[in-house]
Amino acid sequence: MLTGRGEQLTKLADEFSRCLSRNAGVVLIQGLAGLGKTTILNEFSQHLEKRGATVLRGSGRPGDHEAPAAPHKLLDQALHGVAAHVPVVVLVDDVQHVPAPELRRLLTAVRSAHARPLLLVLTEAVQEWHGDPALRTLVLQHPNLLRIFLPPLRPHDVADVLGEAFGESGEESACHRAMAWHAVSGGNPLLLAALLEDHHTATAQQRSPSPAEPQTGAAFSAAVRGILKRSDRIAEDLVRALAVLGRAASPELLSLMLDVSRGTVTRGIQTLTATGLLDGCALRHPLVRTALLDEMAPQARAALHLCAAEHLHRTGGRPLDVAEHLLAAGPSAASDPWVVDVLRGAAEHVLASDVPLAVKYLELACVLCAAPAQRAELRLRLAAVVLRLDPSAVEAHLVEPLVLLDDGRLPECCSGPLARLLFALGRVEEARRTLNRFSAAGGSTGGSAGDSTGGDAGGSTAGGGPEGVPGAAAPAAKAPAEAAALHPATAQVHPLFGTAPAASPAAPVVALPGLAPVRPVRGEPAALVAEGSLPLLALTEATFEPAVTALFSLARGNRRPAEIEAWWQLLTGEAQGWQTPGWQTILTMIRGEIALWQGDLPKAVEYAGASLEGAAEEIGSVFAAGAIATQVLAYTAMGRLGAAARQLSRPVRDSVFRSVYGLKYLRARGHYYLATGRAHAALGEFLTAGRLAKQWSVDQPVLLPWNTDAAEAWLRIGEREPAERLLRGQLGEIGSSRVRGAALRLHAGLGEPGRRTRTLALAVAELEKSGDRLELARALADLGRAHWALGEFSRAGAITDRAWQLAKECGADALCEAIRPGRLKAHEQSRADDDASSPLSKLSDSEVRVAALAAQGSTNREIAAELYITVSTVEQHLTRVYRKLNIRGRRQLTMDFGLNHLPLASEIA
Repeated sequence: MLTGRGEQLTKLADEFSRCLSRNAGVVLIQGLAGLGKTTILNEFSQHLEKRGATVLRGSGRPGDHEAPAAPHKLLDQALHGVAAHVPVVVLVDDVQHVPAPELRRLLTAVRSAHARPLLLVLTEAVQEWHGDPALRTLVLQHPNLLRIFLPPLRPHDVADVLGEAFGESGEESACHRAMAWHAVSGGNPLLLAALLEDHHTATAQQRSPSPAEPQTGAAFSAAVRGILKRSDRIAEDLVRALAVLGRAASPELLSLMLDVSRGTVTRGIQTLTATGLLDGCALRHPLVRTALLDEMAPQARAALHLCAAEHLHRTGGRPLDVAEHLLAAGPSAASDPWVVDVLRGAAEHVLASDVPLAVKYLELACVLCAAPAQRAELRLRLAAVVLRLDPSAVEAHLVEPLVLLDDGRLPECCSGPLARLLFALGRVEEARRTLNRFSAAGGSTGGSAGDSTGGDAGGSTAGGGPEGVPGAAAPAAKAPAEAAALHPATAQVHPLFGTAPAASPAAPVVALPGLAPVRPVRGEPAALVAEGSLPLLALTEATFEPAVTALFSLARGNRRPAEIEAWWQLLTGEAQGWQTPGWQTILTMIRGEIALWQGDLPKAVEYAGASLEGAAEEIGSVFAAGAIATQVLAYTAMGRLGAAARQLSRPVRDSVFRSVYGLKYLRARGHYYLATGRAHAALGEFLTAGRLAKQWSVDQPVLLPWNTDAAEAWLRIGEREPAERLLRGQLGEIGSSRVRGAALRLHAGLGEPGRRTRTLALAVAELEKSGDRLELARALADLGRAHWALGEFSRAGAITDRAWQLAKECGADALCEAIRPGRLKAHEQSRADDDASSPLSKLSDSEVRVAALAAQGSTNREIAAELYITVSTVEQHLTRVYRKLNIRGRRQLTMDFGLNHLPLASEIA
């Protein structure tokens, strides 16, 4: 590559012409590694041969295959074997490696041949001269010496090279391209040629790289190694240290790392800048750094990173820079206390902007920490941070702290964080035991395992677990009231199962950011407090749990689905903004749970499935079990029992059944058993869930209605007495409209036929307030049957139709089939065959229902009563029906459109 070397070649040609006048001369071509000194010699040699000169080649580099003999012997042979008038040119590459005696004899021979046409051309890599300084001075003091310096290529020289390579020149894009390639190569011809080779290789491999963006590959890495090989050892060590240090590099730090003087470092930087590898005290381009790091052995690279971290720490470098090098050094880093402190501090610093990096810092700190107590504290902090990325991976980080807890060696400062994490995982009993242990020990950190009120924190007690539940914990004493005061975490709200022990089901607690959990004042529902707090929340580690709690409070407050969806979107957007997929997974799981409460079965399946994808790395975790439970309940209600069975076949850990998520799982499995005709098995699941809920003080029917579940199972078995006992106990408590409505529906089946309609009407009224459309559809279906049994066929049909439509909107195909066997299939077929030009297609679903009842002779008041709407609404519907069908009254509904023969299962909105 001779582009940009025309001036140097012209000087050589002129010097040769001068030596033809029988004036012996010396030319010294000086340049750094890779700048093309050998290429210049090769081109000049061809020029000389064309002019009839005798050309002798030699090299001073050891092992160079181009050095057939010592340079002075070549010259002696030429002077004695060539006619005096024939010009002789001796080309010696890498003169800095020629032994001193050889070089002295060579220079003496040139001086003595002053009357002959003789030219000695030497190349010198200026950074490599380690010989006798006096000898180099002898070369420089030769009277006929011409020194030629080879500078790096300029940007326009690079543009010419690229123009020849890509067939373009003079274009503005080519100029921009040249600047990019010059930035990487630094104008070093060797590096530039390597970049071109890598580009051609990528093109041959059909990767189609853009000419505007240079790529480094094997050729570039080999070129960098070649330059370093031809440089001195200091330069080689220096450039590798710079590659490791990155932006933290400074002459002072480099001097400490390499154990050389600052002056040596400064000269090395100047030399490497001239080669094109550096730009001041930094590598010229990230690609150069990548090539250098890739070329280094992993152990050597780790050692350099560790050395950099130690010197940066000693000299007061930025802690983040120190932590970055410790992370790169990995487990080979020392376990000194300052190392752990730096990593912990760095994790907290980057937590707001780079959660995965914070996790890496904390993981390394845990590996390097030698003190078990401190390592437990780090593990708990790591678990809290991991929750932001993958909730299902949290459990693995609690194993070591729980072991220390059992051994009585867990520091008291870890009790709160451990209890909080256990509580987040739904392991409320273990959280309570953690707090109880320190409360019973009077706050000491040296309590023994016998101080625990609940036995083993990590497993079950022999014979104490519920039958059929792997890993279930044995009953434990309730936390004393003072424990809640000492540890406010016990009074917080668990998102799925209400309050922890210190709270009362009748007075739900709402946690607000930065404050202790508060109870709503009398007459002020928790949902109102939650609604007031949500707009103020900016998601952080401290506010995430209260935000989730507030969202659940809104859902329990029977707010409109659109309103709950808006708040959920707000929180999810915040979580996405913080790049916390773990929080997004939890919010998605919660959204699936809320959809299930609302009776939106397809959405419940969708959101639960999405949360399972977010926790896919840790199969069988407590969070995964919660999402599986949501899907099983939804699939079962939809009649998709095969899909429910596939979800139940997924593995879950034993630890699931020590968490409130396990209670959900037991309930879901019970409903699957109930739907598949195994009522006894279902009853066992429901009773086990209820027993555990009582043991853990989380027995809240609004979230785990095991009483009504078990009552339904008893009824399926044919045992009325235990079912009635459970339902009366449930109805005797102050509960939510959802729970009360479900209990009333089941209790109606125990009463006399004449009284069922009244009880079911109360159930319907409660469920209409709850927002649970699926349970409302069940109650309406039972109410329709009750009216039918009394001979009230018209009302029964209207109510049954409404129940069928609600079940259809919920996606509960199994309930649709139970209400109107075969109608779902017929309905779907009729929709497919429906003629869009039919006059009735102009009517809304609600208008069709009102018109059908009117055509059958029902009065407006009767229609309102049967459809549970106002008389005014009926009048408005009929007015629109008349206008759309262009008729005058209800008589024409029968005569012209036959609406009195329409199935009462017509769709409603």
